[in-house]
Amino acid sequence: MNGQKRILMIFLQLLRGRKITKRELMATFDKKESTIQRDMAIIDEVLLEEIEGKTMRETVFVARDGKGNYQLKDYGNLFDLEKLSDEELLVLLKILYGSRVFNAHELKQMHEKLLSMAQQPEILQNFLRNEEFYYEGVAKNDLLDQIQLICEAIQENRLVEFTYTKNGVTKTLKRLPEAIHFSDMYFYMISDNHYGKDNANLTEMNKFRINNMENLQKLAEYLPHKAYKERYEGGVLRNQTGKFSYFGQPITMVVEFYFDPVYVLDRFPNSKIIRQEDNVYTIEMQVNDGYGMKMWLLSQGDMIKVLSPASMRDYTVNEMIGALESYGFEVYKDGEQKHVQDLDSN
Repeated sequence: MNGQKRILMIFLQLLRGRKITKRELMATFDKKESTIQRDMAIIDEVLLEEIEGKTMRETVFVARDGKGNYQLKDYGNLFDLEKLSDEELLVLLKILYGSRVFNAHELKQMHEKLLSMAQQPEILQNFLRNEEFYYEGVAKNDLLDQIQLICEAIQENRLVEFTYTKNGVTKTLKRLPEAIHFSDMYFYMISDNHYGKDNANLTEMNKFRINNMENLQKLAEYLPHKAYKERYEGGVLRNQTGKFSYFGQPITMVVEFYFDPVYVLDRFPNSKIIRQEDNVYTIEMQVNDGYGMKMWLLSQGDMIKVLSPASMRDYTVNEMIGALESYGFEVYKDGEQKHVQDLDSN
């Protein structure tokens, strides 16, 4: 390897924001200490010339700590992402692994890119090793190319065409994408506002799991996006639905909660305790009436009681009765007392 190539490779390492050691460079390139020092001096000269030529800020320099370590400092906005701290990188990687949204191939690529920015990548890797070994992504196909295509279609106001399967039914659909939304292990393509239909007949749906979209392509057809007041608002949907982001109409729901209220208040930020008696918390929640909220209510079991509106209360009661009947129980009334009878025991 000639000297020019070696200096370029050293500079590229510095651009990654990593702290590199003289000993590491000597071993990598099989050169003496004096050679590495000359290489670094050349890099210093080039940086100084750029600074004097006003093409680079005066604060850019190669820092030395007196222990044989080199690190490029204050190189500018282009490399801000590479200046994320190791703790910030660890948080991002933990979130990615916890989401399970990507397949192992795509997550591995992101893992390696983020890890390459770390000052101490081996320490970060120790915190991630077990999750990496057992990782099972939900998506079977790659998502990033499809996400890129959808983003381009949104910017260009172009229709997309794709094949989609739900409940054993497969159809080819055309939609004008309005947004991309993430919730509960899935990225979704949104083609309506957050009041639209997303749990209806397949031909009427407006929220699609991107990992379930096949033969996705942009069409030449253009359509205008919705008016601003009718736009999709992902932040509103997330606050109204908690974990299960299904579309619906906004409602005020009042419940009694018989457990730690933080579980409700954290998940639904626009909720508040309006009354407390002993360990019973009456909570007013600004949510929607979509299927996601109904699933959440049913998942709470006997920790929750819906007081209003009647539509959400009736839905919850009827679904619970249906669940008991599927286990061989019958729910009936005897005066004011409600009973549950095990039909299989008779």
